[in-house]
Amino acid sequence: MGKRFILTAAVLPLAIACGNYLSVQPQGYVLPSTDEEFASVMHNIIRDVEGGGDEYIVGNIDRLLRLEGCADDLDANIRLGTNLVSYAGEAINTMQSAYRSHWPVVKDCNIVIENLDGHSSETAGGALSAAYAIKGIIYYNMIRDYCEPWDSPESQLGLPIVDRFDIGDRPVRSSLRQTADYALTMFDKALELHPEDPLFFFTEWIVKAYKAKLLFWTEDWSGTAELCRDIMENSGFTLTPRQEYADMINSATQRKGEVMVRSHINNSSELDWYFSMVKKYLQSRPAASSLVALYGDEPEKDVRYTSSLDGKRFAVKTAECKVRLSEILLMRAEAEYHLGNSQEALSLVNMLRQARIEGASPLDTGSLPEVRSGGRIREDAMGKPLTPLLQAILDERRKELFLEGDRWYELKRNGRPEWWVLSNGLKYTTKQYLYTAPIYKGDVDINPEMKQNPGYED
Repeated sequence: MGKRFILTAAVLPLAIACGNYLSVQPQGYVLPSTDEEFASVMHNIIRDVEGGGDEYIVGNIDRLLRLEGCADDLDANIRLGTNLVSYAGEAINTMQSAYRSHWPVVKDCNIVIENLDGHSSETAGGALSAAYAIKGIIYYNMIRDYCEPWDSPESQLGLPIVDRFDIGDRPVRSSLRQTADYALTMFDKALELHPEDPLFFFTEWIVKAYKAKLLFWTEDWSGTAELCRDIMENSGFTLTPRQEYADMINSATQRKGEVMVRSHINNSSELDWYFSMVKKYLQSRPAASSLVALYGDEPEKDVRYTSSLDGKRFAVKTAECKVRLSEILLMRAEAEYHLGNSQEALSLVNMLRQARIEGASPLDTGSLPEVRSGGRIREDAMGKPLTPLLQAILDERRKELFLEGDRWYELKRNGRPEWWVLSNGLKYTTKQYLYTAPIYKGDVDINPEMKQNPGYED
């Protein structure tokens, strides 16, 4: 990235709780005044994304450690170390703290939005679009972590909508529908500004990718299919062929091939030493046998297997948070499935398989394997029993997005299955309520109108 302004007129300090989003302005601190100074607020956030320090927007290795430890792609019953959590119950306190840490980013975005709205300079437009995009992504990520799966959104708990810079405001939780609509509005406002400047990172197709992810999570199948089709046909990104896949997926810092956005693209990040150390934690557990079985009798023909696992089922894949065109394809395939377009869904699955598996034979709806008995996911996002076609889509998704922080959310939106692991001779169960993290307890204690998530009320 090019040279950026460093903020010398500091903005307000980080908030420490939802009940006190903006804290109190300390003496001697003032808001920025020029377009360039407001833009530097966004550049400081973007610099964290590029360096790998960001956990709450694109995400980083710390986020992956939690998500992969809570999910079931790595076998928690066979482990060589204790640096990964074994199940979701171990991550509760961490998630409470993380809830507080999202709001300072929202605060910074609000400062930029309120002060640059209506400014005509290119710098102002770039900063403003980035602020809208980042705010939309923050809300999308919090919806997945702190709200229950999409079911009855008008009555389900959403998040506080923090729409302005107000030190004294203490908003309570809106409905899930209102929260999702608000996040969509943020993405649309970012797109209205035609974001093209790569200095502000969140350009048009990246914003559209996150908007598609939100539509997918909220089960807007028609909107998902339409937007994913637009991205596939017009963004210029294409599926990385099998011969180039390993180089793309295991790139240390470069965004290669079909990768639309990823964390840690600064090859001189001061956190490089930490990434090298922590990535070994993910190699302390072998991949689950249920994952390995998906590759069939000739796993070496699937480049995802050879690029991700060694002969002992331990991970060799470079773990990074990212959004790739293959995820867009898989979201479109599932959306087409729920819209009743089975042949279109299957053709997309075959397109991906042909780009990943040497000599892959096209799948046919009449010859798809029966739904496996005893599989972890037994019902789909709509609460219906799993079918052979949807099982095929989810299987490809599990192989494709291994160690990219996806599996936990797949379990959450497809029935929230319960399962147990052994640790120190004791049995720990991932209960349904654990898929939704608690909001910060201090906010509930301060404001009696702030409702806690089910399962954490006492």
